[in-house]
Amino acid sequence: MIRLPRTSAAAAAAALAAALTACSGGAPSAPPASPAPALSPAPASSCHPGTTGAENWIIDGAELSAADAAGPSSVRHAFSPANLLVLVHGAQTSSAGQEVADFRSYSAFRTAITQSTIPMGVHWVMYDNEKWSLTPPNEQADPVHYEQLFATLAHQKGYRVILAPAQDLVAGSWQSYLSMGLATASARYGDIYEIQAQRYEMSAYRPQHAYASFVAAAAAQARSVNPSIVIYSGLSSLRASSAAQLLQDYMATRNLVDGYWMNIPQYRQPGPVALAVQFFRSIPASASARATACGQT
Repeated sequence: MIRLPRTSAAAAAAALAAALTACSGGAPSAPPASPAPALSPAPASSCHPGTTGAENWIIDGAELSAADAAGPSSVRHAFSPANLLVLVHGAQTSSAGQEVADFRSYSAFRTAITQSTIPMGVHWVMYDNEKWSLTPPNEQADPVHYEQLFATLAHQKGYRVILAPAQDLVAGSWQSYLSMGLATASARYGDIYEIQAQRYEMSAYRPQHAYASFVAAAAAQARSVNPSIVIYSGLSSLRASSAAQLLQDYMATRNLVDGYWMNIPQYRQPGPVALAVQFFRSIPASASARATACGQT
């Protein structure tokens, strides 16, 4: 959960309405001069996002814009600036929520630090390391080591850190992922640990309730080494086949985590965007953007 400056409901709504589609280029700058917003003490809080307060979200800026164009009222039902982290890339900026500079490799992050290319006002950085061409083979082979390097450098430069190691970094099931210690490392080194559980939303895994099982086990492992770690879980319009399935996975895990990373990988296609928009509209009112923002000051 994220503690944010107090914002009136009217001002927040106006800011979101003006900014949801804004994701533009900006001039590079040095690392943030002011400290990042503090994290609230989740374990001691009586307000839990998604159950007794507004859900917290991460979403890519371009995907957010596509969803807002297709269903603005549904997007506003789910999101407000007080509960939203927006992923930006390169010189992009967004004022829809707190910006997060998204990196797929430690080497790219180190270059951005050296060249001061992270836009001014960005206080969060994410390490999204996966088994793909965007994460170098050496980083894929030793993800725990590079998570530590990423988080250490980011904290030295004044950034808050989201660690989101993909399950495909490990051959086999999610049990192998936990055996490697990726949840433990993320909880030790990061400010937010994001569980990339989207794979288990697919039809083949639904009879075993694998999505909820993975999220529960990963969250428990993370909290065993850092009880205060803030945990998000991934949802995807590409993996789930309906808005009802997204809602089912959300409802099964919302008491286990502090927020969700909503993925709309095929955001240029109307079908996946429509599915996501339907899901946003189905979120219970108690978890909607109009509910209390947990940790807000």
